[in-house]
Amino acid sequence: MDERLKAELIREIQEFIDRQWPRAVSDGAATITARRLQLASAVLMVSVVRADLESRQDEHRALERAVGRALDLHEDAAALVVRVAEEALGRGVSFGAVLVRLQQECTLDQKRQLVESLWRIAFADAELAGHEEYLVRKIAGQLGLSTADLVETKVRAREDFLKEEL
Repeated sequence: MDERLKAELIREIQEFIDRQWPRAVSDGAATITARRLQLASAVLMVSVVRADLESRQDEHRALERAVGRALDLHEDAAALVVRVAEEALGRGVSFGAVLVRLQQECTLDQKRQLVESLWRIAFADAELAGHEEYLVRKIAGQLGLSTADLVETKVRAREDFLKEEL
């Protein structure tokens, strides 16, 4: 693993919760940049995988695929981002601070997409554990999503999971 790249990604994840969080302007409103949203998503996705205290290989593969899709990365690069997100959490990147920043900076659509990705990770092992569901619901609530948004994202993620399984 390239130590320089790893250090850069960890720095970006940490900066993401600091005051220096760069914003993009869309229709006159400041929003989180796509890269920062994706890195924050990786941190939350790792947290969902860890929620049931068992990180199964299928969940980890689903996590890498989700991060790869979100960041438009090759398989190896997505695996690196997942490892960096895991290390960032291990080094004390605050889950709560990540959520606060996302709640403040993300658009409603970005929040929905994030929660749908988290549901996909939770469904990846074909078993939605209580801890996983609780964590996704808690994240959705912290992001200010409605119950309708929560249910809609869960249904879409489950339907996608079932399509993949068939």
